[in-house]
Amino acid sequence: MSKFALGIELDGDGAHPAAWRQAKHPPTELLTPRRFAAVASAAEAAGFTFATFRDGAGAGSPNVTGRLDTVEVAAFVAASTDRLGLVPAVNTIHAEPYHLANQLSSLDWASRGRSGWLAEARESSAIAASYGSEPVLDQSAVQREGAEVVAATRRLWDTWEDGVFIADAANNRFLDLDKFHYADFKGEFFSIKGPSITPRPPQGQPVVFGRPGELAEELPDAVVVSADSVAGIAAVAREERRRGVRRVVADLEVVLDAGGPPAQQRLHALDAASPWPASPDFLRFVGDAAELRALLTELSGVVDGVRLLPAVLDVELEVFAEEVIPGLVSAGVFVPPAPGSTLRESLGLPAPVNAIATSKEPA
Repeated sequence: MSKFALGIELDGDGAHPAAWRQAKHPPTELLTPRRFAAVASAAEAAGFTFATFRDGAGAGSPNVTGRLDTVEVAAFVAASTDRLGLVPAVNTIHAEPYHLANQLSSLDWASRGRSGWLAEARESSAIAASYGSEPVLDQSAVQREGAEVVAATRRLWDTWEDGVFIADAANNRFLDLDKFHYADFKGEFFSIKGPSITPRPPQGQPVVFGRPGELAEELPDAVVVSADSVAGIAAVAREERRRGVRRVVADLEVVLDAGGPPAQQRLHALDAASPWPASPDFLRFVGDAAELRALLTELSGVVDGVRLLPAVLDVELEVFAEEVIPGLVSAGVFVPPAPGSTLRESLGLPAPVNAIATSKEPA
């Protein structure tokens, strides 16, 4: 089994639709720079491996009607963190891979190698309208386009080889042009000549996260799975590993005892304001820190990581930091990332091969 990772979703006030009612800040502060920096710093201090930032084009947390661009939010909090992986969700459908590759590469530079990309392939009339496009009605075409965007983005990251900068003042050469390439990508939906305007990211390629079945045959580095039981998660994980995915991360909704009313009472009070229906596609935990540690320990035997979806971010995050993660660390189940480590290193992923460099004809 690889390194066990812990992630957390930092969307809005939490996963519950009434999360704002138990938040520890005024609603007017939700989309402020101070708020983003505070929650990211708290997640890092707690020891989380990575944090994800939900794309506003999706269903999202129903208590949030406004969001900022996920890549820009991740880039902003990169300055106040040094261990936490930063993984914005960005939809691939209707995206411009050239601009997307440069945005994500810039994030990897800003975070010194801690970036990832939750590549989603979602389509709706609202998403299409936001791009001024007609919706893609064929689900197979959605999957193919999503895979093509990821493939093109990865190729653009490879257009600059490692060692391209030589700064040879004596011969007036700044770049080794033999290590600077055009993308020359030709696909079903678009073509790109290239090259990228941003040097190859510190990680070589930011970590690409995906969901089962969304990216056709383009394998992500890590896949985020969900099911309503540990056995169900284990079954999905086995199938994804059979496909060749290197890392499998499971989603887990969480409501915790938090020093006041027990978790079940907290959930009942939140549901009274705005129900949070249980989904057959998600495992939901409601209980105390010790029980959660036991569940995460069990999951560590079937997946490579868990992404926690806290009911109320301000409440659950404190319990994660004070009672859940320290117990996992002392039990040897989880090791927080070291300062200065890249997200690939924290996840135990190898450095990616530069596909363009390896395909060159020998001199």
